[in-house]
Amino acid sequence: MESKQSGLSVKTKLGYGLGDLGANMVFQSVALFLMFYLTDVFILSASVAGTIFLIAKIWDAVSDPMMGYISDKTRTRWGQKRPYLLFGALPLGVCMALLFYTPPINMQWKPIYALIMFLLVCTAYTVVNIPYGALTANLTLDTNERGRLTGYRMFFAIVGTLVVAGATKPVVGMFENPVAGWRFVGVLYGAIAAVFTLVTFLSVKERVQYNNTEEYRLRDIVTILKVNRPFVLLSIGVFMHLCAIGVIASMVNYMFKYYYAQEGFIPVAFLCMFATAAVAIPLWVFVSQKLGKKQAFNIGMGLLAVILVFLYFIKEFNFTYFVVLFVVAGVSVSTVFFSPWAMIPDTVEYSQWKTGLRREGILYGFYYFSQKMAAACAGFITGVGLTIIGYVQPVLVQSTFVAQVQSPGALEGIKLMTTIIPVLLIIMGIVFISLFPIDEAMHKKIVNELG
Repeated sequence: MESKQSGLSVKTKLGYGLGDLGANMVFQSVALFLMFYLTDVFILSASVAGTIFLIAKIWDAVSDPMMGYISDKTRTRWGQKRPYLLFGALPLGVCMALLFYTPPINMQWKPIYALIMFLLVCTAYTVVNIPYGALTANLTLDTNERGRLTGYRMFFAIVGTLVVAGATKPVVGMFENPVAGWRFVGVLYGAIAAVFTLVTFLSVKERVQYNNTEEYRLRDIVTILKVNRPFVLLSIGVFMHLCAIGVIASMVNYMFKYYYAQEGFIPVAFLCMFATAAVAIPLWVFVSQKLGKKQAFNIGMGLLAVILVFLYFIKEFNFTYFVVLFVVAGVSVSTVFFSPWAMIPDTVEYSQWKTGLRREGILYGFYYFSQKMAAACAGFITGVGLTIIGYVQPVLVQSTFVAQVQSPGALEGIKLMTTIIPVLLIIMGIVFISLFPIDEAMHKKIVNELG
């Protein structure tokens, strides 16, 4: 293994970071709005929509690790990972557009269409983003430089999230028919995702070189995971945290629409949270360098749990109070964008240290799967939970969707699902992250021993 040890240029960091802006146009559209779109625009039952999420992520359990394995074996003039950005960009954009298209088909075919399109989006996202994520380990071996690179990447990831969170509802509202509005959103966000994926391809070069004669075997997958306890702990902890945030993101739509009867505040809430999260990235880079990556992660998520407990007890809507609350929540949510991606590259050298095998694609494949499985479980929990509490979907009346009155029990259930359920998941996530053993000193020792 060879690597140029000079620092990465700002151009490289910016180009790499922009790829995650594009990726989050897809990922956050699914995380923040797909459940709402399926129940309130596409008019599927909440339980069916939740099941679609779960089935799609079962497919990811196969496709994500295999994509990592395939990218590790790839040898081209563009490198190991970059060719998948070049050839996967357009399919990702097209699949995104089709997911939110709402074709004029009979009701019995709607679940099938939604499932097929979601599977295609998941597959296209896998082909592009597992190699993209693994590029962090291929660009530099310096753990602090990786932290800085991740800071750029996560800033743009949050910008993408911010655009999706703040612009989606207003853009849809520009159209008289919400179906047409969501079609436009799908095309627009798909195009942005494709363009910025290509920008990253053109902006970065893989600097860590590998032995081209090394044999790659499927059983490497088992070998790598078996010895890499830090990776397993990190993946489980992040799964819990992202599942919690996924439930929050989905339920915020229902909480402000029904519990507080303030649907117009939804984009304001998302803007407050994600704009603050973007600005707070440098704060968590600083805290991580002073206290350690896992300590920064746990501090941020612990703060989010406290905020959710406060939110549960707020019965009346107050604009100023909610703005402040979601701004503080944004500071805490910022850690889940930054910390995991700063920690995961270090587990690549750990497994190489233990086994002699460097398989960043396999690790990133499983890590992306844990991320997407968290989104799927969040969707499943939301869909099944809404069914259990007795949520009543809107009714289509003369091309207009009319919201229905929810029962007191359903309203209380919406509040509980937005706050207390995520708190329990966050607590479990903090426990697993606390057990993560790799710090800066340990990583330096590993890199030195690897030579």
